[in-house]
Amino acid sequence: MRRQSTVIRHQPSTISHQSSQSGMSLLEVILAIAVAGFVLAAAVSMLVSISSIWSERSERYFFVDHVDGVTEFLNATLSSAGVEIALNDNSNTSTNSDAKGDGAGVPQPRISISTAGTAGTNSDASGGLIRAADEPVGWARPPGFSDNKEPLLNFKLTTAPPLMVGLDNAPLLGLDAFLYFDDSEGLSLLWYSTLQEDTEDINDLRRTVISPMVTKIQYIYWDERFETWEEEDEPMEADGNDQYLLPRFLKLTFEYKDETQERTLTIPVPSKSALIY
Repeated sequence: MRRQSTVIRHQPSTISHQSSQSGMSLLEVILAIAVAGFVLAAAVSMLVSISSIWSERSERYFFVDHVDGVTEFLNATLSSAGVEIALNDNSNTSTNSDAKGDGAGVPQPRISISTAGTAGTNSDASGGLIRAADEPVGWARPPGFSDNKEPLLNFKLTTAPPLMVGLDNAPLLGLDAFLYFDDSEGLSLLWYSTLQEDTEDINDLRRTVISPMVTKIQYIYWDERFETWEEEDEPMEADGNDQYLLPRFLKLTFEYKDETQERTLTIPVPSKSALIY
């Protein structure tokens, strides 16, 4: 008998080996990009918000510093007002004869120095008449100012504050200043030097801008009848013709964007008598 050999043939294995590293699907990529964009947008928004806060904070402090600076400047200027320089050439003149002795002479002005404590004291020193005014601040109209317009607060200074600049770096002496307010241009000073400049018209005056942010000025008076303080937008008229009462305080209103600041200035009024207790 013939043996039948059975041959067993092994089929090749079809088992697939999975890779240890799996790839990302398209949906996962889109989700990762969206999350990254959201985080980046949040970071940028926070940075812009912080920058805006710091910017508004610096602007707010700038406005307050400006208001305080203007108030301090006006207080210092008004406190030093009331002293003026002018030449005294009315009656105090002396005649100097020439070397030939012919009797001809040229009248020379004598300089008087008058202060609050030594009124009428004469001095031959060159310079000018230093005179203390009875009222440091008063009402007056600048040269060439229309009579139909109300007068301005006027005060005199011996030397110019640092804000006022002279021509050719020359020192300014004997200043006559007027506090001028305009609705569109703010608060400024109209001034000229009585010793160095001839002023006949309003256009000859110099103008120094104090603050363009001043939008309102009010005059505060004391009402003795009702014993109350009154705020007036215009100077209060007195009983006499073209006479105005001097306020006790000035109230300035500053505006910058949506913020408003108010400051009160004291008008210096000299006291001619003192109470003794």
